[in-house]
Amino acid sequence: MGVFNINENQERVQIIEKMLTYKIHLENSFDYLIDEIVNYYNSNNQKLDANKVVEDPINGLKDLKDISFENSYEAYLITQIKISILLPRVIEEHVKKLNVDDNIDIVLELFELKVYDIKKNIYSNLDEWKMLLDHIDNERISKISNNPKGHSDLLLKELLWIRKCEEKHSRNV
Repeated sequence: MGVFNINENQERVQIIEKMLTYKIHLENSFDYLIDEIVNYYNSNNQKLDANKVVEDPINGLKDLKDISFENSYEAYLITQIKISILLPRVIEEHVKKLNVDDNIDIVLELFELKVYDIKKNIYSNLDEWKMLLDHIDNERISKISNNPKGHSDLLLKELLWIRKCEEKHSRNV
């Protein structure tokens, strides 16, 4: 049985397609996430000006450090809104690099670092969640990584990804 080798152009096209699909998903999820957070606040008697949030979602939302540890849904929605705003431009920038025949490995490495920077910044105020990671056993971490259940697991999965990225790049230094 022969080994199937994808040539570089096919690989490049597949990567670009995946990146653009993710970009479209992020852009399409923005309105839904805004509706969800506005409905969430309104149902909890925390009036939120939807127009203010739509005009300036980064500053129009609560700071994550002000969100209770028990409220994973609110934290999840806010992080996802910020990601849906910031990542599409990064994806577009790296797709352009791939389109001009830049080295695939270098572009993907730079993309990972940029995504890391954005997520690190967004998740930086979830200190209680980060501390929780230090008290979860490996079996639970595996379950969170492979099959997250609920908003808490999704937040922890992102924090695990950030931590793994830090470990990977600290070894490369």
